[in-house]
Amino acid sequence: SMSGGGGGGGAGPPPDLPSLLLNARIVYIGMPLLPAVTELVVAELLFLNYEQNDRPGYIYIMSGGSINEKGEAIGVDSEAYAILDTMRYIRPKMHTVAVGKCYGNAAMLLASGDKGCRHALPNAQIMTHPPKLNRTFDSSVNVQIRANEIQVCEDTYMGFMSEFTGKDVEQVTKDLDRRRYFTPTEAIEYGLIDRIIKKGSDVFERKDYEAERMQEEAMRSR
Repeated sequence: SMSGGGGGGGAGPPPDLPSLLLNARIVYIGMPLLPAVTELVVAELLFLNYEQNDRPGYIYIMSGGSINEKGEAIGVDSEAYAILDTMRYIRPKMHTVAVGKCYGNAAMLLASGDKGCRHALPNAQIMTHPPKLNRTFDSSVNVQIRANEIQVCEDTYMGFMSEFTGKDVEQVTKDLDRRRYFTPTEAIEYGLIDRIIKKGSDVFERKDYEAERMQEEAMRSR
């Protein structure tokens, strides 16, 4: 059994939920994409890159991205791009899974999983939304600077969505210029995800990695 204290030479992860999930190579994004969330997710992804990086990782997403329930911007889009860049940098193949809601740049992260590895639960709600201006600034100059930043972020967003869906940028910009909701089936048709997870099906790849590693070592020693 695991105890909360230190000391000893006990094996196993500490008994907090993110660590237990990470032990199964699962990263869970269950909050808006704010700096503290991004910091944890990026750290977990980097851990997967150095801990058995021949094995895939799994990102479960239930997040409103950088907007709240009222559609107001509460974060900055660079948070999502930090996660996305890290996903593309690390070696493991990355599965993504939509759980509940997946809005805005959280939907972009969902679509960024490796091809064939982007999943949704049957009743997940997926909504695309281009970057939005947070107007909590004290001068028109600052608003103008932020508006310029938003345009750059929107170009980046549409470029990624074009890449992930296989559609040209002009088409994606026209389709996703304002918020748009997708059922999982519609998300498959548009190219945002690859499959719907039904009861009894599994996201996890069933491979005996330990046996493969031993086989490779045996081949090298010949």
